[in-house]
Amino acid sequence: MVGKVQTETTVGAVRIPALPADLKIFPMDKDVGFIENHDIAAIQKPFVDQLIGLDEQQRATGAMASLAEGGQKIRNLDTLGSPVFDALNNRAKALFMKVTGAKAAIVDDCWANVFRSGEYTMPHSHKRAVASVVYALESGDEDAWDRDPMNGLLTFVDPRLERCCIGRPGYVSTPFHPPKAVKNYMVIFPAHITHMVTPYVGTRPRISIAWNIGPTEVPGELRHDGGMR
Repeated sequence: MVGKVQTETTVGAVRIPALPADLKIFPMDKDVGFIENHDIAAIQKPFVDQLIGLDEQQRATGAMASLAEGGQKIRNLDTLGSPVFDALNNRAKALFMKVTGAKAAIVDDCWANVFRSGEYTMPHSHKRAVASVVYALESGDEDAWDRDPMNGLLTFVDPRLERCCIGRPGYVSTPFHPPKAVKNYMVIFPAHITHMVTPYVGTRPRISIAWNIGPTEVPGELRHDGGMR
């Protein structure tokens, strides 16, 4: 996807700026932070419904190799004709440029993760990007965290992050995740940081959108990270 960022994106009668006018980046650890996205969250339902329909179609063609695949992957999101995705994609690139100071934002890979009950993602990182961005599109069952406080959470598990190693530097004993109170966060972090998604148990699907972004195009074959091989 090209690196140009639009000033705003139109979704129906709503104009969505590249970044919120009251932008605040909430830090979680060094180079790991998130923003809130109330404007997009208010209009995203058609995109959620579209992804759920595509997820059902893909699952009907065959089962995944493992529950650890990270949910059903829906790719080529820029071909779906969704103005909501266009707004999200524009914001992810704008956030990358804001945080890194880069003059361009080239998306090397982008996909939706649709988690059904029992699915999760193994710890991994991304080799072909400077930063990774994740948007929490749909958190799943409203009582998911009442049943299990670690239900379906994007979690950082990297010994290079101080917050992961409060007991002893370099030893992961305190994994952390974005705050549950923020339903539609967009988090950005260095692509080399190890992260995972804990097992999700629920009836409604849990959906996230992920981007791997850099300031320039990466040569060579794209191999998707985080899957089972």
